[in-house]
Parts: sequence; structure tokens; C-alpha cells
Amino acid sequence: MNTTSLSGGNGTSEKIVDRAHQIVDKAVDQLAPVVQGASTAAHQTIDKVATAAAPVAEWASENGRQLANKSSEFAEVCSAQVRARPIAMLAGAIAIGYIAGRMFRT
Repeated sequence: MNTTSLSGGNGTSEKIVDRAHQIVDKAVDQLAPVVQGASTAAHQTIDKVATAAAPVAEWASENGRQLANKSSEFAEVCSAQVRARPIAMLAGAIAIGYIAGRMFRT
């Protein structure tokens, strides 16, 4: 404890300082278990969330790869169709563009 005198060697001021230090020490002693309990609860919650999130993250990663693979396969099929029938695909694109233009005309 710091028992620095406020006004020279005055015993009253030293008693006030000592009492203030005692009050602070008592408050710290009383609050330490509460803070420790809150800290423990927070760590347990974080661990539970991490445990629950791991399978979800793995599932999302796997499904993301599958979606990317399916997207690549679809693009390849579309490209093959365009190469096999370029005139029919061009005519279809023009027709779809014309219809969409008519629908969205203001």
C-alpha cells in the first residue's frame, strides 16, 4: 500500500490515505471472482460457438466447391452447344433479347 502523506507528517491524512487504499483493495477482492466468472463464461461461450461453427464452415466449403464444379460443367455444356449450333444459338439470343426488350420497354 502507498501511505504517502498528504500534508507532511499529519497522522490524520495518513489514516485517510490508508483507509482509501483499504477500500480499493476490498473492492478489488470482491470484484475479482465476478470478473473471473464472466471471463470464464465468455471463453466457454466462444468455445461452444467455435465447436458449432466448424461443421457449418466445412459444409459451406464443400458445397462451394461442388457449386463451382457444377458451374464449370454448365458453362462447358453451353459452350459445346454454341459450337455445335452457332446459327441456332445466335437466333435464340436475338429472339430472347427482342422479347426482353419489349417486356422492359417503358
